[in-house]
Amino acid sequence: MSGDAPAQVLVSPLMYSRELAQYLKVSESTLSRWRSEKKGPPFIRLGGIARYRLKAVDSWLAGLERNDERADA
Repeated sequence: MSGDAPAQVLVSPLMYSRELAQYLKVSESTLSRWRSEKKGPPFIRLGGIARYRLKAVDSWLAGLERNDERADA
């Protein structure tokens, strides 16, 4: 159907640890450590592989930013 708008993606893209490590500028081993320590961005395990939703990661980052602002006050 020409003229129709492209279908909208309803789910945030899932990123592999390697992609997220590049995005956050940390090592994959740092992400692994954060997962084992139950800190860091939220993740989903699919077939034993950790995946990250970009929206969830950005929300996690925003929470860190707010926490740092309070610490400076």
